[in-house]
Amino acid sequence: MKIKLFLFLIAQVYISNAQKAYISNDFLKGHTLYFLKQTKNSEIKEYYKLIENQTKKTVLEYGSKEFSNSETLKTAKINSFKSIPESNIRVLGDLNFDGRQDIVIHETEINDDGCYTAQATAHVFINTTNGFLSSPSISRLYNDAYCVRGGSFEIDTKNKRIITSSSGGAALHVSSYYIISGMEAKEVANFEEEGDPYSPFSKITGKKWKDNNWVSFSSLSVYEPNLDKVFSFDTKNEKGRVLLFKDKDVLYYAFQQNDEYKFVSFAYPSSPEKADKATFKFKKQNTNYELEFNSGSIKYTIYETSNEFGIKIYVSGKLSDWKGIAKTGTLAELVNVNFKNVTKE
Repeated sequence: MKIKLFLFLIAQVYISNAQKAYISNDFLKGHTLYFLKQTKNSEIKEYYKLIENQTKKTVLEYGSKEFSNSETLKTAKINSFKSIPESNIRVLGDLNFDGRQDIVIHETEINDDGCYTAQATAHVFINTTNGFLSSPSISRLYNDAYCVRGGSFEIDTKNKRIITSSSGGAALHVSSYYIISGMEAKEVANFEEEGDPYSPFSKITGKKWKDNNWVSFSSLSVYEPNLDKVFSFDTKNEKGRVLLFKDKDVLYYAFQQNDEYKFVSFAYPSSPEKADKATFKFKKQNTNYELEFNSGSIKYTIYETSNEFGIKIYVSGKLSDWKGIAKTGTLAELVNVNFKNVTKE
């Protein structure tokens, strides 16, 4: 009985002081990751070391460095990174767009320090020629992004921006845009997007950093996958995208800008209340179709033939013909469908 009790106590001590170590060659190309985790009396400690294979240099060391010479770490077996349980390190992506992958490591403790949901503090490390260096600026941005309701952190590789967003409910969304210079994050735009249950458009209000000043702006936005589209296409001159869609018994036109924000620079009508004064004139001649409308002194004609399609814009007697590419739908749909703001000839 005494022997069994002794063995039980030894087992409990081993469990409460468990150490596990792993080596991974596939965490980051060209590098070897060493990872040790110790659980002692419910306290968790971790140690990470990343070695560059070619130079054999340690390019990242984080955590409880007393484990750097641990026998458990020295005798660890090689594992695929995906098979390592409960590691708090991951490749985040190329945050400063220099062609190198950057890393984030989360602490082991969950903090309830005023965020919408409790979370572990994250530390972002930028991959430099001198190894992975901690960036307090980007770490703060990353932590703040997930501190709020519906928070997200997105790397926009096309426009070389970091985008954070949050949700204040079903109809309110907040987004901020950042550029990364070296180790620092700088905000260059932020805006609120407020939905309207009675309109297909959301209202945009915000500010952009331009010429060393913040400039206020307002616009509209629309979520294309939710639209009941009649006809749409991109302009060949890359100015933007033409969207012709229906909502109940109203026909809408929207021109979506071809930039990182994809806001609607012009909508006709811009709300259901303006539909009675925002009228279209539809014309059909054989297999040629035209949809005309006017905004002040400017005349617009969306056209579609068997050979081409696009939009013509008449300003002060001058014509701009923006040819279209990559169309979906057809103006022919208007032949058999009636809208309260469309007349037919």
